[in-house]
Amino acid sequence: MDYPVLLFALLALEIAARAVLEIRERRVTQLRGGVLALLRLIPLLNDIVPLPESRREVPEDRFVEEHEKAHRELKHGILRNLLKVILLCLAVGFLLFLVVRLGLPWWQSVLWLHLAAIPFKLFFHWSCWGQEFEADNYAYKKLGKKVAKDAMRELVAREIPYTPLFALIYREHPTAALRSQRLLNR
Repeated sequence: MDYPVLLFALLALEIAARAVLEIRERRVTQLRGGVLALLRLIPLLNDIVPLPESRREVPEDRFVEEHEKAHRELKHGILRNLLKVILLCLAVGFLLFLVVRLGLPWWQSVLWLHLAAIPFKLFFHWSCWGQEFEADNYAYKKLGKKVAKDAMRELVAREIPYTPLFALIYREHPTAALRSQRLLNR
């Protein structure tokens, strides 16, 4: 099998898919992407380019305090770190397989790892989203609907709006609109 040809074809497909996603995001949200949008198109670099999340810092209020308390009580930090360690071990194993077993050069192996990591990254983000929804639900039960509604309204006003698909690909937190919709429309 001609690995470099397949690799470059998949990388080109990734760049095209990310470009379509960026264009779609700009059209839907009517926000400018700037330099960061262009950097997110570049393989490997798109894994480290930060995605701005808020227009203004979210103030600490009772809902946020209960939300963070839920993360601590439900051991979300430990679960996230455990999942990161598992994914890191899988990545190292895959990288060693590519280099040792298949005899690929390091640069090709790293690019293959980048491509193979995409579904795992989506799974990780989906897992983190579940924890965020769980922490929101915890705070909602402790404080009630009125406090939760006010906190979500404030969060939505401060957050840069992203579509759910865009957020799933790039963020560990669901959008404030999704969180609000899920929490308040029970």
